[in-house]
Amino acid sequence: MSNRNKKRGYELEAETVKHWQNLGVECSRVFGSGAYKKQLGDEYAGDLMLSGFTVECKRKKSGFKFLLDSLDQDNADILICRQDGRPVRRLYIMEEETVEALFRQSGILK
Repeated sequence: MSNRNKKRGYELEAETVKHWQNLGVECSRVFGSGAYKKQLGDEYAGDLMLSGFTVECKRKKSGFKFLLDSLDQDNADILICRQDGRPVRRLYIMEEETVEALFRQSGILK
């Protein structure tokens, strides 16, 4: 892989798949990380499929500082974000251990 950013993205996808598979949860990379969704259909959208959920993986050197600092504030489990001036579209951001806890509660993870 010649493009460093593509390599870093692949590394994140691979480590995430390995983590969830080690826990016994169905997780796999999407062929081409969603690059072929227009040609092959929506089942090829996203970077990963995690127990039926389409997942996008983003890796940045320091671009998530605001989000991480916000989660650290009061030791929050979930951060909810919404952009002003657009139709309501809330984003729920949480750490992996919180997702694991939710998966345990729902029976996805034993």
